Amino acid sequence: MKMISYWKNHKEIHIDDGLELIIGWYDHKNENNGGDKALGVHWGDYPQSRGILSPCVIPEATRNAMLSGLLHQAVTLGNKSQIKSITEAIEFFNE
Repeated sequence: MKMISYWKNHKEIHIDDGLELIIGWYDHKNENNGGDKALGVHWGDYPQSRGILSPCVIPEATRNAMLSGLLHQAVTLGNKSQIKSITEAIEFFNE
């Protein structure tokens, strides 16, 4: 499915039973010269706007809590690919 143009250079970082988290640059209504770093969430092909996938932006405090929890989970389970993905996402926001 096509991604709404407000999301730029997005990358999938986590999938959990249909829930998908992405990171990238979110530029609401393409009015902010490329936008800001953001964590987004969607479920398969929901939500949509006029048939185009439109992930929701997660607020910063919630984003940090989610990434921290996912990293803890990945370490606890020994899931090296997930550790790498979540660590890259955290680094993206700290750059």
